[in-house]
Amino acid sequence: MTLAVAAVLTVALAAGAAVLVATVRADLWQSARDSSQRQADQAAALLDHAGRDGAGTYTGDGIEVSEAVVELVPVPDTAPGPSPEPKATGGTTAYSSSADGRYLVRSPVDFTAAQDTLHGMLVLLAAGVLLTALLGALLTWVTVGRSLAPVEALRREAAEITANDLHRRLPVPAVRDEISCLATTLNHTLDRLDRAVTRLRTFTGDVSHELRSPLTVLRTRLELALARPDSANWPRVAAEALEDTGRLQDLVGDLLLLARLDAHHEPHHRRVDLTLLAQDLARGPGTGPPLDLDAPGPAPVHGNAAQLTRLLTNLTENARRHAATGVRIRITTQGDGVVLEVTDDGPGIPAEDRERVFDRFTRLDDARTRRDGGTGLGLAIARSIATAHGGTLTARAPGNTWGGARLVLRLPKAPPSPH
Repeated sequence: MTLAVAAVLTVALAAGAAVLVATVRADLWQSARDSSQRQADQAAALLDHAGRDGAGTYTGDGIEVSEAVVELVPVPDTAPGPSPEPKATGGTTAYSSSADGRYLVRSPVDFTAAQDTLHGMLVLLAAGVLLTALLGALLTWVTVGRSLAPVEALRREAAEITANDLHRRLPVPAVRDEISCLATTLNHTLDRLDRAVTRLRTFTGDVSHELRSPLTVLRTRLELALARPDSANWPRVAAEALEDTGRLQDLVGDLLLLARLDAHHEPHHRRVDLTLLAQDLARGPGTGPPLDLDAPGPAPVHGNAAQLTRLLTNLTENARRHAATGVRIRITTQGDGVVLEVTDDGPGIPAEDRERVFDRFTRLDDARTRRDGGTGLGLAIARSIATAHGGTLTARAPGNTWGGARLVLRLPKAPPSPH
């Protein structure tokens, strides 16, 4: 940028100086010719007035005419009268004739003073152009350097940030300009990245712990059976191993579903009626208290039927796991949205845990065992499905009738289908 500014300044100033020099040179040369012409005219008038013969030196009104510049012209035979004024030859000599045509005065044009003036002007212009270009380049260098100093500070700090110290942030300049906005945006990006990495590390640790426990149990049972092969109840060992393998398969399936949901793959949107899905779920087989469905009419939404069925299944299984006598599903339409509430009459969710229950591998105190409490991914998967469908899933305070947990799902209502 500095070189570009210096080059542009040099070219622009040089072009301006060239135009100025050409204009001044033309004026100086013309002034020299005009001065010589005036001298010749006044000398001719003086000679004509004095009636001299052209010899010697003549002065008058501050003008000196020497014989070197006076040329005597013979009088023609024709009637006297003023002769035509000769034209200048090459623009270096001025001519003038007397009124009676007896004398012709020539005055060489002296360009010495004009050349000296032009030479001095060229020196000053060259120095001015060079100095201005250098000052412009220096000013550009300093200005751009000061402007890019915060960017360099950002670069150095960003180069030192690794996955092990994502808590560090980039310096934000005090001046509110584009660079400070860039630093703020990058810090927000680092915040999201820090949370994502922390969440990933926690999730990885939880997955390792969740997988290690059933694998350890499975291996222990098999090792005990193999240590006493004659006394081992192999059908029972096989059944327990199959049960542990089933839980591992369920856990891996849930993890794969979460991975797909985290990748933000768009679900296959089609018109789905939540009321029909809930009715199928209520009529289907299930363990635990019965489901009481309250859905006065259709509740159409756009989404993936399989994922929405999984969402409702996770909500009802969670409610049945904690309910004492029953689970209620209530579906209503409110404006441009569909609201589905799943409530139970169990112990409920404490206010401080109503957001934590949607974290992965979260089990409350009364459901900590893996056999009874599930994988701890059910509500996390349900919220991810709701988010993928443009909705929300929250835990609310219990209602007046049912004092247990109350989970509220809100999804955008599908527009009426064209006929």
